[in-house]
Amino acid sequence: MDGFLLIDKPEGWPSRKAMNVVQRRLRVRGGYEGTLDPFASGLLLVGVGRATRFFPFFAHLLKEYVATLKLGEETDTLDVEGKVVERADVPVLSEEEVRSVLRMFVGTYEQIPPRYSALKVKGRRAYDLARRGEDFNVRPRKVHVESLELISLEGDTITFRCSVGRGTYVRALGRDIARALGTVGHLTMLRRTAIGDFRVEDAKHPDEVETSDLISPERALYWMDALEISGREGRLFLNGGRVRTRTGDGLYRVFVDGEFVGVGRVVEGLLKPERLLPRR
Repeated sequence: MDGFLLIDKPEGWPSRKAMNVVQRRLRVRGGYEGTLDPFASGLLLVGVGRATRFFPFFAHLLKEYVATLKLGEETDTLDVEGKVVERADVPVLSEEEVRSVLRMFVGTYEQIPPRYSALKVKGRRAYDLARRGEDFNVRPRKVHVESLELISLEGDTITFRCSVGRGTYVRALGRDIARALGTVGHLTMLRRTAIGDFRVEDAKHPDEVETSDLISPERALYWMDALEISGREGRLFLNGGRVRTRTGDGLYRVFVDGEFVGVGRVVEGLLKPERLLPRR
């Protein structure tokens, strides 16, 4: 079996646990794209069989989240599971004031990732260094926030929806929003609601997923146009060769004699293999 599954990871489960449940239930091997923190819930894209080869092509897809930010306390993990490291008064805020601050973060901005993250610092995971109490700095990096909207403001609690690019930590975004509002804060809830066009409403609990839920690789790579080749050109492509084409530059789902074989890239009229399914 080769394909992708939309899993609704429960709150409190590590992403790896959700993957393990799927593997045992369907008796398959696989992986997943985009780790969710244990306290978070929502959409996890799981690949099984040979489909995992295509995970790198999903990295550019925007991810959508709904998050709840509690103002007045910042934790070391920037979420509800950490210990409080800073407290501050919470100003009286109006919805328009909050929306004005949210608009500040739309676009590209410099974000300092959480100290409790999987980023590597001098060859070691940042969360390992943080747990050991070691002193270290995490370098800021540019991240992209496509959209950011207020859902509700209730006292010291803000719920917002955001759509973000690769490498953006919503926990750190919550921290930065709180500081821009003149206080501190941490996330008490985080739910991933979409990855590209994949929606959590179409996902299943790991205990409920079936083989019939598999999305084929050619369907999952929906944003790529299809390119059909055959005969000698098809054999040449499958053997790593380049094939002339009149299509524009970019990535394509390639079909040889009607069968999906992988992803190819066209550069200046030449189609070359980018990632092929291993031949059985």
